[in-house]
Amino acid sequence: MARKNAKHRMVLSPQARTELETILGARYVTDDPALLSGYAWNTGVGKIPGGDKFAPIWPIAVVLPATTEEVAAVIKCCKRHGLSFRPHSTGYGSMGCVTSPDSICIDLRRMNHLEILPEDRMAVIGPYATANQLQAEAHKHGLACHVVGAGPSHSPLASATSLIGVGITSQFTSANMRNMLAWEWVTPEGEIIRGGSAASGMGWYASDGPGPGTRGLLRGFFGGGGGIGVFTRIGIKLFPINHKGKMETLGQVPQLRSPLPPNTALLHAIFPSYDAQRSATFDLLQDDVCTVLLRMPPNHVGWTLTESNAEFVRRTRDGTLPEPARPENSANWTILIASRSAAEHRWRHDTVREIVAHHGGRFAEMTTEEEGVLYHNLATSQYVPRVLRASGGITTSFGVLDSFHFLPKAVEMGEMMLAEDTAPGGDLCEGSPDEQWIWPHEGRYMWAENIIHFDATNEASRAAGARALIGHFAAQWKDPVGMTGLLVGPIQDVTGPRIGKAPAFARKVKTYFDKDDRSKTKEYVIPNMPPVVEKILPALRPVLSSAPVLHILSKLVGKNGI
Repeated sequence: MARKNAKHRMVLSPQARTELETILGARYVTDDPALLSGYAWNTGVGKIPGGDKFAPIWPIAVVLPATTEEVAAVIKCCKRHGLSFRPHSTGYGSMGCVTSPDSICIDLRRMNHLEILPEDRMAVIGPYATANQLQAEAHKHGLACHVVGAGPSHSPLASATSLIGVGITSQFTSANMRNMLAWEWVTPEGEIIRGGSAASGMGWYASDGPGPGTRGLLRGFFGGGGGIGVFTRIGIKLFPINHKGKMETLGQVPQLRSPLPPNTALLHAIFPSYDAQRSATFDLLQDDVCTVLLRMPPNHVGWTLTESNAEFVRRTRDGTLPEPARPENSANWTILIASRSAAEHRWRHDTVREIVAHHGGRFAEMTTEEEGVLYHNLATSQYVPRVLRASGGITTSFGVLDSFHFLPKAVEMGEMMLAEDTAPGGDLCEGSPDEQWIWPHEGRYMWAENIIHFDATNEASRAAGARALIGHFAAQWKDPVGMTGLLVGPIQDVTGPRIGKAPAFARKVKTYFDKDDRSKTKEYVIPNMPPVVEKILPALRPVLSSAPVLHILSKLVGKNGI
């Protein structure tokens, strides 16, 4: 059992430490506070920090296994000593922090296996193979992976198994919750299980047979969030692109840019209204002519095309920002067309231009350098660090996953939630009325998420960020904008039947595999919830979304963080 130290944090017992050191070697077990602090650092990416930027709960120890068998042995050790655990892959954002004071952090950085299987258009990866490494290796074979919106430093394994998995190139690279093939999993009991084709010893190419096909059961839509054990290896899909080898890079940080490969075009279409943009979108998707479609709010384009916040502010004031960065051009698509032949490229290019013109749209004028900067950030998914630059604190909301019929309403709701606090004098970072990032998924439906920028050093700004974050859920409960994708943990239960029986099914999975709730997280479901509470929670929506409760909750989060 664990004890408490002078700071009232739990500490590792000598017996547990000895066992962990026997499993891993003393070098890979630590409870040094100086090292633990790095695993309690709330960066303000994905969550909202408190005043000192540390998470309120620190891990009791950090261990670094190198193999799946070591992960299993660590979990069984936790079980013997009554400890909880949470896996930690690349540590992007603040989602990897432990959520209970008796938790060991299982840092998976030594498990960085990366193997490209070009003829099968797939790779086999471990939890610490980053998207950047996977993309660089895939490009050598004329292939590309899906990179989620978090950017190239994230773990594709984590996004495929544990947290959403959507990203700006979803039009042609789908999303990682659908790109996961066979998988290897250490259950909360410490048992090693393989699923899909890997379960039959036939490689990592298929999620469903020959072998058990339970991918959906384990991750659902949102993912396990570290609440159902540790995923240690997966097969993941790769997608063919129209060039092979290292991407050429010009310029200096932060304004890196890349020339477009042959038979490639980057266009920025501007529409007179969101209704016109919506109509054009259906035609563009129907003809399947765009490799990538991405709508960014104009100020985010501006932060990318300027090398500093000072330059962005100066050019905003003197009216010299490029067309895509001007606020009046908010109904827009950045369009990438990547073709495999000149003839195909002519057809796709001409078709895009014809559709945009048919719906009253036009194309922004850009210099070759501006075009190269946007292409570089699109191809490397570096937009998040560029957008984070404005305030240092960022979280997101909505996650509308539904038909493009909802596009105008999604933007309108985004404006309603942010306009007051993003206006001059507000408590959030000054910006566009809405901050919606929108893109299509597999040519069929829309993903839209509204970005919230706050000043992590300012309590009022953190509270405003929390008010906006919780307010988005409240707004969706009152007047839904399609299906909400970013329903985290208990929010699913409060949302209730509108999302079907997903939380109830996930709870059954959690309870079956983790009866003692050792695999601790706040991003999955509330375990062992009595049926009567499950029925009551949705009835609390009017209370939770009332102005007084929102005010109190946001003040608490602004002070203490989440």
